[in-house]
Amino acid sequence: MKHSKILALLLVAMMVFGCASALADYPEKAIEVLIPASPGGDTDTTVRAIAQSLTEILGQPVVVTNMPGGAGTVAMNELLNRDADGYTVFYHHVDTLLLKLLGRMDEGWDWADALDLAAVTGGGNTYCLFVRKDNDKGLNTFEDIVNYAKEHPGELSYAVEMGGTLHMHAIAMMQALGIEVDCIDLGAASDRTVAFLGGQCDILEGLYSQGKEYIETGDFIPVCVLGNERNENFADIPCSGELGFSFAAEWFYYFGFKKGTDPEIVKTFTAAVEQAVTMEPYSNALGLYNFHANFQPGEAGVAFMKGIEDVYAPMAEVLMSE
Repeated sequence: MKHSKILALLLVAMMVFGCASALADYPEKAIEVLIPASPGGDTDTTVRAIAQSLTEILGQPVVVTNMPGGAGTVAMNELLNRDADGYTVFYHHVDTLLLKLLGRMDEGWDWADALDLAAVTGGGNTYCLFVRKDNDKGLNTFEDIVNYAKEHPGELSYAVEMGGTLHMHAIAMMQALGIEVDCIDLGAASDRTVAFLGGQCDILEGLYSQGKEYIETGDFIPVCVLGNERNENFADIPCSGELGFSFAAEWFYYFGFKKGTDPEIVKTFTAAVEQAVTMEPYSNALGLYNFHANFQPGEAGVAFMKGIEDVYAPMAEVLMSE
């Protein structure tokens, strides 16, 4: 009996040692990053930048796979269908919250239950409202937009991608200021910009970087930054919070694994991310969009994301009831 107990203890010790050795070797092969975005946009640009540094830090290739479609559901479902082995990781942004709030996944699905969050990595408040210099409604300031909308309910057109974050922002603005604008679906960011240039809408919302060249030529007038503080990169543009529209939803990016991934694997990857967000590839890529690193690991990242979710929840209820 004594010998059998000793043998059992040895077997347990060997199993524990074997697991520890396996984790110490992670990663042993390439890690695939799934993103629900097409090549060339901010999500793609920033993740490919940080993947360079993660490859260097982890000693294995960190490769990016673009899986656009279904407002993010295609890539998310692919992640959930993979093994929780640490070799598939998800990189996305604030739109993940809409998968839950707008019921785009299975009933009762919650990103916080589906993901082991590695970290929030970066973001900021750089979304601006633009009007065209040559507009025919006398719009030059945010106050002009509000006054015109009050005098002509529903006549100002606001470019959105229906059911996306910009649509939510328009709803929040209407609720906060008691105005009505016409939200029109003009597709993705590049399509909205082209439509705006062609006079198909009165108000464009987009990253400051998307409008920068047109600001410099004088074609676009940035009337405000959405947020409660001015962005230090273009501090001459007022924030919506000082103009009567308080808005606390900050854009962000994050990495998450499928729920059930070994905590030690998540910990190893998170430590690599903490180092990578400070390196030039990622900081330079974020800088293209006037974003900044904002590393928040694990539970801190979950709390941050839930705080943003609370801001979007009332807007989602309005959208769902329409």
